[in-house]
Amino acid sequence: MTNHLSIVSLQAGPPPNKTDTQSRLPVGDLASTIVSALPSPAAVLNRQGLVLAINAQWQDANTQAEATSIGNSWLNLVEPGDRYVALSCFSEAAANARTSIELRLLTRSGSSRWHVVTLSPLTADTLLCLATDIDAIRRREALLETKASMQTQMLDISVDCIKLITPDGMVLHMNKSGCRALGVPEGSSFGMPWLDLLPDDVREAGRAAIEAARNSNIGRFAGRSVIPRQAPQHWDNSLTPVLDANGQTTAILVVSREVTAQHMANQSLRQSEERLSMAANVGGLGIWDYDIRADKMVCDDNWYRIVGRDPAQPISSVAEFGPMIHPDDVQIATEVRHTAEELLATGEDYRIVFRVVHPDGEVRWVRSAAAIQTQDGQAVRATGFMVDVTESVLREQALQEQNQRLLIERESLALLSSQDALTGVANRRELDDRLGKLWADAKSTGIPLAIVMVDVDHFKEFNDHYGHLAGDAVLKRVAEALLSLTRSTDLVARYGGEEFLMALPGVIRPVTVLNRINEVVRELDVNHISSHTGRLTVSAGCAVGENVEGYVEHLIARADEALYQAKQQGRDRYVINTAGEA
Repeated sequence: MTNHLSIVSLQAGPPPNKTDTQSRLPVGDLASTIVSALPSPAAVLNRQGLVLAINAQWQDANTQAEATSIGNSWLNLVEPGDRYVALSCFSEAAANARTSIELRLLTRSGSSRWHVVTLSPLTADTLLCLATDIDAIRRREALLETKASMQTQMLDISVDCIKLITPDGMVLHMNKSGCRALGVPEGSSFGMPWLDLLPDDVREAGRAAIEAARNSNIGRFAGRSVIPRQAPQHWDNSLTPVLDANGQTTAILVVSREVTAQHMANQSLRQSEERLSMAANVGGLGIWDYDIRADKMVCDDNWYRIVGRDPAQPISSVAEFGPMIHPDDVQIATEVRHTAEELLATGEDYRIVFRVVHPDGEVRWVRSAAAIQTQDGQAVRATGFMVDVTESVLREQALQEQNQRLLIERESLALLSSQDALTGVANRRELDDRLGKLWADAKSTGIPLAIVMVDVDHFKEFNDHYGHLAGDAVLKRVAEALLSLTRSTDLVARYGGEEFLMALPGVIRPVTVLNRINEVVRELDVNHISSHTGRLTVSAGCAVGENVEGYVEHLIARADEALYQAKQQGRDRYVINTAGEA
């Protein structure tokens, strides 16, 4: 992009009289020849910082000729905020030391662009000033820093512990959850061995998993973290290799998901099974026997204890057992004959879980299993046992509820990470992701991509007059209006403040949608005392990329320039930037 330089007055005031300046500031033909031959902006300055000679690349770009006229202070071309450091740089160069500094030079539009400005002694009385445009590089660096920050924020949202380690197991980065789980300060510079942060008994499995990832395979192991005065946490660690173009592992991504509740449930289940085995050995199971044909039921003392009844008052039939069962489970627990016939037909075992109700109203879960005896192919007898499994069932239910809550929380976090909290349209994070994909599709398919920048006119004045709550409500309504115009393939995002971005793949003639943008906002019929129409309006700028090349940021910049023109032309309108392709 060509630099357009505009004049900003410095404290020294306007340049001296031209005739007077020429007589006091002579410059040789050699200096003029040098700067004229240079392809980038260049000038020859005297030791007081006044321009002695300047080339066409600097002169032709200015709207006010006196800014680059002979005798003018070169500081007038520097962004006011950078003039102090520019003056320091000039003082160093004036002391016969070649020096360079990055600063902003003013452009024709009144904005500024970053340059590397080099000041070198040319003669005893003069300095050579060279300016190299690095604005695109600086903006790219800022964009990369923003993306890196966003990625870190996304990782910190996760409840999982996420770490990036070297192939040798040294920690490169760790999100907040990981730091808290391992007792590492969040501001740590890391660099420590990851396995040293884990208990000794899990390190061998960890080393094996790292070795698998180092060999380009996915590693996995069950781990544990222990922080003093806190309960141990159990983790399912998954190690994924990060490969370079040659398939070599350059780093390892470690995702540790907490499974403490599952571990405790499994441990409790194992303990319950052990107790069951011990109970069977010592007669702790409730044994029952049922004569199907005679409807005769006999149970031992442990069985009565489980159902909360007195063995001194025995029951003799399934019908007498019915009132002890929870009303919702009576059918499955008492249909012994029908169930036995089904089991014989399928070859399955008799195992059911149901609830019994103690006389005091307490509900207990029990598991009953039995062996079916047959005669002439008919079920005639069932002998089995009953065991109280209330604690196991409740733990399983609690685990299911916890997993469901975690699922809901993760879905909510996924939505929050992609949606603007106020307007409901895509946020900047989602915009960067989806816009990059739309741009890649446009490049690969040749389908054009239109970018529309929409800005609410005089929004600051609206907020000042009607209040921020009304301002927030207006932004929501404008966002809904823009969404009403889009297809499923289109993208509407909040770009910042009162500004929205619309990406319209396949749109090469955007006039219709641009007209509708202004119309739907007018149809909202929102009062706006500071608007020349008395109603809320928007301005829009559009740029269309065909046979796209380069970066999508170029297309956004063109749309932004068009938006600026729409504002300059009076607002409540749109402008299409018909400049060359992005």
